[in-house]
Amino acid sequence: MILAAFAEVLLPVLVVVAAGYGLRRRFDIDVRSLNRVSMYLLGPALIFTTLVSLQLAGGEALRITLASTLLCLGMGAITWLIGRAMHLAPAHLAGLLLCTMFMNSGNYGLPTTRFAFGEEGFERALLFFIAQTILAQVLAIPIANAGAASWRTALGQIARMPQIYAVLFGLLARFSGLELPQRQDVAGALYDGVALLAQAALPLLLLLLGMQLAQEVVIEAPQLTLVAVALRLGVSPLLAWGIAAALQLDDLATRVVVLEASMPTAVNMVLYSLEFNAQPRFVAGVVVVSTVLSLISVAVILSIIR
Repeated sequence: MILAAFAEVLLPVLVVVAAGYGLRRRFDIDVRSLNRVSMYLLGPALIFTTLVSLQLAGGEALRITLASTLLCLGMGAITWLIGRAMHLAPAHLAGLLLCTMFMNSGNYGLPTTRFAFGEEGFERALLFFIAQTILAQVLAIPIANAGAASWRTALGQIARMPQIYAVLFGLLARFSGLELPQRQDVAGALYDGVALLAQAALPLLLLLLGMQLAQEVVIEAPQLTLVAVALRLGVSPLLAWGIAAALQLDDLATRVVVLEASMPTAVNMVLYSLEFNAQPRFVAGVVVVSTVLSLISVAVILSIIR
């Protein structure tokens, strides 16, 4: 069962990640520019088209969003208690929080969910991802800065997020009754162009993940790294299952939420830790270790939930 889950779901993902890894090791590629293409163009296109064509009841969508939020906050509370018990310094605690609260639900989680559960599962995963993206912007800055950053700074960061506007325009188009996917006029043609951009989002996300992993990383604080990885890959999916049960999510949504919760640490947490000096070497090490070990842990979880 585990090998079957790996071959059917993770192996296609790994092929694209490995291609990105090999390409970055062979050539001096400007990953930052490619990341901007994904963040400011392809990602928002994917969010917009999915929201417009989403075949999901409003109540279920809200519960999935709430599950994503509660998972992030719950992992933060658990990590904070453990960090306090370990008497961690503020910078180390901030780095540990970044590693455990925010998962790679985009680059890694979205393609994996599509392979595992098809388009219906992918729609639910995208809702989970949107909530995670917003939470990362709102919470990661104050956490990385050990609580010193102002909410005005966080709100300014949110205002610059293209994903926010993709959500707003997607909801506006959806509830305006335009039915863009079915239109045969100029509006429909424009939607088709945006949908074409969206189709390029997932392959580029996986290539970027491989390119980011190709950077040389030194594992710092092995014991604390082990704690972070155990929380991210072990505790997080268990907590997600409990939250999904409490919110009475349906079977597919529960499996998607648990799968997304089992993802390794989000790569962009390295950027926050670098910006505010929240143990960036430690965070980078956790990203690499959790991503590598997730090939085993995610395969195990897939063999259970599928």
